[in-house]
Amino acid sequence: MARVVQVLSVGYDRNLMLSRSLLLRNSGYEVMEAHSRHQALALVRSAEIDVLLICHTVPENEQRALVSAVRKQRLLIRILCMSESDFLPAPIEGSTIVSNAPAELLAAIHLAANGRRAVRRR
Repeated sequence: MARVVQVLSVGYDRNLMLSRSLLLRNSGYEVMEAHSRHQALALVRSAEIDVLLICHTVPENEQRALVSAVRKQRLLIRILCMSESDFLPAPIEGSTIVSNAPAELLAAIHLAANGRRAVRRR
């Protein structure tokens, strides 16, 4: 039997995190939540995380710090940073930018969990 993909979702809006976690769990992923950078780093150190999902509610400077810290500990973990709009900014080095739209988010997590990068074309 295949191992369930572990997703660590990091964000500051608890209602948004709850609905996103429900979407991911209903899609077959195991989800852990972190509501701070320090909590996220502790989970990265102690759990087997496949995909780190950083919500757009985390300020960009904290996203950069989190991506950098995670890369120092776990080079191969896939990191997805969410955008709240249809316009996707340049990704933070070591991460991939994904849309907040549920279908696109699920597709990006599926690709990341299988070792491929999500590519968005216009």
